[in-house]
Amino acid sequence: MIPTKSTAIAHSNTALIKYWGKRDEKLIIPMNNSISFTTDALTTTTTVDFSEEFTEDSFLLNGLEQTGKPLKRVVEHLNLIREISKTKVKAKVHSQNNFPTAAGLASSASGFAALTSAAINAVDLKLDNKELSMISRRGSGSSCRSFFGGYVEWIAMDEMNESYAVQLADENWFDIRDIVVVLKAPERKMNTREAMKLSIKTSPFFKSRLETIDTSLAQIRLAIKEKDFISLGSTAEMDCLSMHSVAITSNPSQIFWTPDTVKVMHFVENLREEKIDAYYTIDTGANLHILTTPNFEREIIKQLEEKIRPEKIISSKPGPGIKIVNEHLF
Repeated sequence: MIPTKSTAIAHSNTALIKYWGKRDEKLIIPMNNSISFTTDALTTTTTVDFSEEFTEDSFLLNGLEQTGKPLKRVVEHLNLIREISKTKVKAKVHSQNNFPTAAGLASSASGFAALTSAAINAVDLKLDNKELSMISRRGSGSSCRSFFGGYVEWIAMDEMNESYAVQLADENWFDIRDIVVVLKAPERKMNTREAMKLSIKTSPFFKSRLETIDTSLAQIRLAIKEKDFISLGSTAEMDCLSMHSVAITSNPSQIFWTPDTVKVMHFVENLREEKIDAYYTIDTGANLHILTTPNFEREIIKQLEEKIRPEKIISSKPGPGIKIVNEHLF
């Protein structure tokens, strides 16, 4: 096998039922199952080139050479892929996001999915999406869900003690909208991994969340199956608040929201008073996802522009899974 160059496009995913906390930090085994849908508008394109000419790994993100923790995470993941493929060749990685990075919009999910797929293809290994998801989660847990289009569940651990993603329904099954509200916000002081570890150790609500998560998972699965948007949106919003209550009650407290985040939360509640079907969900950042149906999409965006005036609005629908392309970044 002679390593080659390969490029993959992965789509970020929006968690409807979130995972918060790991039972195994090294293998990235979560405490609970999680469910998301893959977005069509938020993408990462990554080119990986393995070559005997390279003396060390390098990583460019959005045109900027990466050092420190970002480079370390990529190199560790490349080491895992080299171990699997039995090669020692170094790699050059270029990655491009079409949306804000490290802003609570799951850029690591699409990023590591694209990195995994491109690297595995470059070393000429033939793996299916389940197998790819198992490798990718070692770099970023939520990335395992980006290998499939539509609605996806990450199985925390099956009867064989394996952890991977499965598709619940494809992107054409249930048409909803995810209106991403990008706000002006400072960069997070603590990354998601560190915040999760802190919550397990210090939040009095961590165990309570785990005790109710199976009910929320069942409600979302049924909502997807029956195309019940009200159930899907309300369950996702409550799960969001549950996760953030755990983060907020950690010591020190992890408050990812800004005043503008809370303003948009109230904005969404007011939309419902106007009989507009809308619910919010928030990951580990100040930005929000407003979930709605296609018929309310334009009205919500219009009101956002008039009343909130965010930095950016990105509207997305359920999108496809991972894809290998022939156009490289370098």
